[in-house]
Amino acid sequence: MRIILHGAATALTLALGLTPVQAQDVNGALSGTLDTLGATFPDGEAAGFTQALADAPAGVTGDTFGHLLYTRRHFDKAAWFFGKDAMANPDDPVSLNNFAALVTELHAAGEVPADWIDAARLAAQAAAGMAPENAAFHNTLANAERAAGNTAAAVAAATRATELAPGEPLFWSNLARALDAAGDNDAAGVALARAHALEPNGMALLTAVGNLPSSQGSYRDNVGPSCNVNFRCQEICPKSIIGGIQSVTCEIENSSAQLACQEGKPYPTAYDCSEDFPDYGIMIPGLNAGFSIGVPGFSAHVKVNGDGSVDVRVEAGPSIGPVTPYVRGDGHWSPSGGASFDNFGGGVRVNVLPGGGGNAGNLASGLGHPPAHIELEQVGDGPAQVNLETYNAGVLSF
Repeated sequence: MRIILHGAATALTLALGLTPVQAQDVNGALSGTLDTLGATFPDGEAAGFTQALADAPAGVTGDTFGHLLYTRRHFDKAAWFFGKDAMANPDDPVSLNNFAALVTELHAAGEVPADWIDAARLAAQAAAGMAPENAAFHNTLANAERAAGNTAAAVAAATRATELAPGEPLFWSNLARALDAAGDNDAAGVALARAHALEPNGMALLTAVGNLPSSQGSYRDNVGPSCNVNFRCQEICPKSIIGGIQSVTCEIENSSAQLACQEGKPYPTAYDCSEDFPDYGIMIPGLNAGFSIGVPGFSAHVKVNGDGSVDVRVEAGPSIGPVTPYVRGDGHWSPSGGASFDNFGGGVRVNVLPGGGGNAGNLASGLGHPPAHIELEQVGDGPAQVNLETYNAGVLSF
C-alpha cells in the first residue's frame, strides 16, 4: 500500500510541475524554522513547550497541543507544535499540512519572515504527496505556492483542490486568488462566480472579491446567468389576508435578492413568511383569521392559524382612574400538541391623556388600551421594562 501511494504521489508531483519533496529537505526546513520561531516566544517558553511534550502522557502529542492553541488563536505557537509533531511523525501528513497552513496565514498577515514560507511550501508539498486525494492539502499547497510567488504551481494545486471537492466555496475562492496572481483575471472571475453560486454570503468569497478588484468585471459577468433566487413566496406564505400581504413583501424581497445576485453582491437565500402573533394592540378585523373581545377590565385576542392551531392572548385588570393594573398570559393549542400556556406576566399602565382622549379614547382606555400611556411590565423571568405606548403599540422601551 505504501509503495502504491508513493507512486501516486510521485506521478501527481510531476503532473503539478513540482520538484519531488525529499524527507531530509522537509525536516531540515522544519528544524530551522521551528528554532527561529521558538526564539520569538517569551524567554524559556520554547524550552517549556519541549519539556511539556516530553512529559506528556500517552496519546498527547504535538498535534494535541497544536489544536488546543489554534482554538485559542495562538497561531504561531500552534504552528510550532504542529511542526514538532510533523518531525516526530514524518509519515503523518496532517501535522505537515497544519504547520504549512498556519505559517502561510502568519506570512499573509506579515507576522513571520518571508523565508519561512519556503518551509511551509515544502511541508505542504510533502502532505499533498502523501495524501494526493485530500483536497484540503492541495488548497494549503496552493496558498503556500502563491505566497512564494510560484503562480503556476499555485494554480495547479488550487485547481486540483476544486476537482477533488467541487462543492467547497473556499477552494474556488483560493483558486481565484491563484489565477488573479497569475494574471488570468477572466478565469479568476469565473472561479469567484462558482464560489458565489455555492455560498453567496460566505466570508471566503466576500474577502476574495474585495481583494481582487481586477477580476470583479469578469466575476459579475459570470455570476449573473447563474442567478435563480426563488423564495417560493406563494408556497410559504399563509393563506390568509395577512399572508397575502406578506407574500407581496416576499416577492419584492425576492426581486431585490435576484438583483443583488446578478450584481455579484451578498443576498438572502430565504424569506420568513410566518404569520406572527401581534405583541400589542387590538387585532384589526379582517387582517387575521381570528377575532378580539374587549369589555372593561378584560380583553382577549384569538387567532386561528392555517394549520388549525389557535393562539390566544388574554389581559385583565380594572381601570382605577388613569391607572390600570393588569395581568396577562398567552395560550396555544394545536391538534398534535394539545394546549400550552406561556408568557405570563403583568404590570401597570398610567394613562397620560386622562379625559383628553375624547369618547373614542375613553372607550379604548376602559378596554385596557389607552391612546397614550406609560407602562411598567414584566413577562416571565425577563427584566421589567418601562414602555411608552399608544393603543398598546410600543413606541419606546427602557
